[in-house]
Amino acid sequence: MAEEKKDAKAPAKEPEKADAHGKAKGGGIGGMLTKLPVLLGGVMIIEAVVLFAGFKFIGGGAPKVVVGAELVGKEAEGAGHGEAKAEGGKEGEHGEAKAGEHGAEGGSATTNPKDKNKPVAIVVVEMKAPNKVSGRTFVYDVSIYAVTKGEHEEEVKNTFKSSEALIKDRIRTIIAQSDPEKLGGGTEPGLETLKRQVKFQLDEIAGEHIIDEVLVPKCIAFRTDY
Repeated sequence: MAEEKKDAKAPAKEPEKADAHGKAKGGGIGGMLTKLPVLLGGVMIIEAVVLFAGFKFIGGGAPKVVVGAELVGKEAEGAGHGEAKAEGGKEGEHGEAKAGEHGAEGGSATTNPKDKNKPVAIVVVEMKAPNKVSGRTFVYDVSIYAVTKGEHEEEVKNTFKSSEALIKDRIRTIIAQSDPEKLGGGTEPGLETLKRQVKFQLDEIAGEHIIDEVLVPKCIAFRTDY
């Protein structure tokens, strides 16, 4: 009975406290164990996000390098084309300079295009022709020039060259039929009749409005029938 009383007097709440502490202790560890996977999962998610961002950053930077390389390549090509054009321009300048030099050399032999309206005197004939109108025989040593514009110079020269025999024949006929007083400067010191007749013949041969004037710088008579 005494033992039963002792047992009855013994505190009944201690085991419960122990159980409560045990449960509390057991509950703390278990809570940590249950939260650990969640924490690990969160860490893995964070790592995944960081890795994804890193890969995206690295992957996004690569095209920029390629674009830069392409731009550098294009700039290099542009520089090459620019140098080629510059060389071509230099060659063009040299070509133009050479052409200008040749043009200047050619211009010395022909009339300058700027002087196309400038009068030019061209030799028609230098010849001797007889005259017997007065009953005496005279031989006239004459030099005849035609005045034309610079733009007609080559044309007139070619015409005179191709019609040389015809021109000499017409001038010989004019001198043979002329009055010696008019050829010798007695009545016509300026030889107006001779000039007018020669110009008429040259207009028929070279064309009208080509010959502006006829010059006779020399007309000397030599008597041959002494």
